[in-house]
Amino acid sequence: MASPDLTNDTTDNLVIPGYVSNRPEGVFINLPNLYSTGGFDIFVNRMFTGESRFSGLDYDAFLKLLYDESWLAAMQSKCVEIKIAAGIVRFSPQRRALYRPAKILEGGKRAEYVFEPVSIEVAYEEPVYGEPGEDGVAPIIRQESKTRQEPAKLDFDEFVADMWSKEVRYGIDADAVRKVIADGTTTRMTIANYLEPEMGRDAEIQEVCPGLHRDNSPKILWNGKADLRAFKNRFPQITKGGRLLKKIPRVLGKQGYQVTGEIIEPTIPKDLDLAALASLGTAVVQEADGEFIVATMDGFLTIDTKSNVISVAEKIETDAGISMRTTGDLTLGVDEFVEHGEVQEGRVVEGKHMTFTSDVFGDLISLGGNIRVEGSFAIGRAESLGGNITLERASRAVVRAQDGEVTIKYCESCMIIGKIIRIERAVNCEIIGEEVYADAVEGCVIAAMSIKILSAGESKNRDTLITMLIPDLSEFDQCIENLQKKITDYQTGIKTKMREIESVKSEPEFAKYLALAEKIKSGAIKLTQEQAGNWQKLMMKNAKMTNQVTKLNDEITAFERLLKESEEELAYVTRDRDATGEGITCVIDKVTGLTTGQTMASANGVEVFSGMSSNDVRMFLQKVDSHKVRVFAKDDGSINWKYKEPKSS
Repeated sequence: MASPDLTNDTTDNLVIPGYVSNRPEGVFINLPNLYSTGGFDIFVNRMFTGESRFSGLDYDAFLKLLYDESWLAAMQSKCVEIKIAAGIVRFSPQRRALYRPAKILEGGKRAEYVFEPVSIEVAYEEPVYGEPGEDGVAPIIRQESKTRQEPAKLDFDEFVADMWSKEVRYGIDADAVRKVIADGTTTRMTIANYLEPEMGRDAEIQEVCPGLHRDNSPKILWNGKADLRAFKNRFPQITKGGRLLKKIPRVLGKQGYQVTGEIIEPTIPKDLDLAALASLGTAVVQEADGEFIVATMDGFLTIDTKSNVISVAEKIETDAGISMRTTGDLTLGVDEFVEHGEVQEGRVVEGKHMTFTSDVFGDLISLGGNIRVEGSFAIGRAESLGGNITLERASRAVVRAQDGEVTIKYCESCMIIGKIIRIERAVNCEIIGEEVYADAVEGCVIAAMSIKILSAGESKNRDTLITMLIPDLSEFDQCIENLQKKITDYQTGIKTKMREIESVKSEPEFAKYLALAEKIKSGAIKLTQEQAGNWQKLMMKNAKMTNQVTKLNDEITAFERLLKESEEELAYVTRDRDATGEGITCVIDKVTGLTTGQTMASANGVEVFSGMSSNDVRMFLQKVDSHKVRVFAKDDGSINWKYKEPKSS
């Protein structure tokens, strides 16, 4: 049996590139050099289509060097070179003739080969004998060249080289081919399979904000219990700089290969433009860990499924209504909220600036903002802490804007509290404010400091009661009385101290000393050295009485300072008292039914009604007591009443 030809007599003519090193210990590939220059397929093609091949080939490494660029890129930074074969040897035409053609099927997806016994032609010399001699031995007269077929065995390394020249260049099943060659069996088999391309991944959007979508599950309270009146996240809100969406970049697929070595390109994954999704209140930013859409402001988060954009706005506008089915109770963190749907009875909405274009039957609470209801407002409560309230029509409701302005076109059976109140028509209402302006009131109870009404009358036999809140001067008067007493006491103290000083100065000896001291101080008397010594003795003798006079003078100075301060404070308090009641008036242009007016002293103004219900307010104002004084009662004509403050004594 003939063996493969391992001679190297033709490899000397093979041009070997610089990244291939053919050494006694094997054939090595310099990976960094190959990665930078390429061309390994050209070298292999030149070698296999000539009369050279590898011996002891590492077929897996061979395929990776030819077709796996990502592997080569990764490996070239890990090691300098790898061994690919034991050597490069001659592939003689006689050996190449042992290999049959391969059949490429299914457009290059696989290749078939028929393995069968092979033989190789071997040349040999056969002697030709002449006539035997006398000794009976036939002499060899010449040699004739002859050939014969001897059984041969295929070789895997030769198989790879020959299949290359027959267009089978990828995906040979090395284990299966080696086994068939070793067994020497006759069989038809698939020797190579294509590599299906690895599909890439489309670019994706990843949600990175946990509260990006509405969550209508019950809100969980701090104690772990569920609040069935409120949803967890009905209107998603975001703070400035918060990440909303992240782009997951597309991943390109990996090429596949036919058995012929031709590339099968994968489908190009879809990409997306993150900027096309960003709308008002958002921006696209590139950060160290990826590309994001972030909020550029605090506000309400909206995802428009029609236009496929995301936005952040200070204003929430919805038409779904507020009920147990749609929203539950709401606590809003944005500046402006507009609801076009109805607010169900019993629902609570807390926010800042809020507008409702439909009917409202629930409670509205604004923290520092304005409330506006364009539909009817009934049964519920509207309260603004520091803002204004504007209503079209209200009934059986509580409206409170303690430090703001309340404006209502029509109200019935409501309690209304505000700093300034403007009403077109009020029926059977309790109205409390510093200033009240109304076109028409019927059967109402009103308490204010400044009242201007065009028409006032009765409603269902209930008269209109108007209470002018006048200042309670008792504290002013008590303060004035206390200051006057202090002033009198200081004046008396000054007089007493002055009498004590006169008494001390009237002592004969001390009086002489004081007269002499005055002359010495003025220079009328010039002391000699001897007289100066005697004067010092005289001063020491009168030092006690001198100190007593000095102390009394200091006490008088202190009394005078306190007296001045008390007189100034008295002037301030008196001026404040006299000015306290300025602007307290009640003007009614036309009285159409019984209208009663009274004054009520109140040290805290409208604060006296704090915490009272509507019934409490009506009963409190209708009760006759010493704090109230009737000033008018009319059923026709007009009223022009002005507070006249009693002067302090």
